[in-house]
Amino acid sequence: MLYCKAIFGRNLSVKQGGSLSVFCFVDEVLEVKKNESLTASFTLRGDEEFLQDHFDGFPVMPGVLLLESLKQAASKLLEFSEVFKTAFFRLAAAEEVKFGQFVKPGNNLKIFVKLLKREETFVFLEGRIDLVSETASPKKALTANFVLTPVEI
Repeated sequence: MLYCKAIFGRNLSVKQGGSLSVFCFVDEVLEVKKNESLTASFTLRGDEEFLQDHFDGFPVMPGVLLLESLKQAASKLLEFSEVFKTAFFRLAAAEEVKFGQFVKPGNNLKIFVKLLKREETFVFLEGRIDLVSETASPKKALTANFVLTPVEI
């Protein structure tokens, strides 16, 4: 068994080689402004299962998983903000999704999400993922506006 310290503060067991798989795309929460925004970091190590076939000879993080990174960071913001009684959310919509740089093994990501508004059970957010390094200025990997809604488990 592998264990992943999920962004929800719980240890989730993951069966290696089985059908259950959990990817955690938030390594660390860097800053939280309750009910406003959250900044987190993630490093693509290179041994992630999804890189094995995306793409042969040119491994990059799939765009849908970049969007998942924003969702996970936003879920953490909502958990800190105590907006809902659950820490689990699903993506209800994504708009104005714009991709920039490829995310390759060894890249460090800065994930930023900002709460825009709430309408009933829908939470509207904007997010940005940048590639960061000590030697160069940040480069955009993804920007998007998206909507989350809680999932009761």
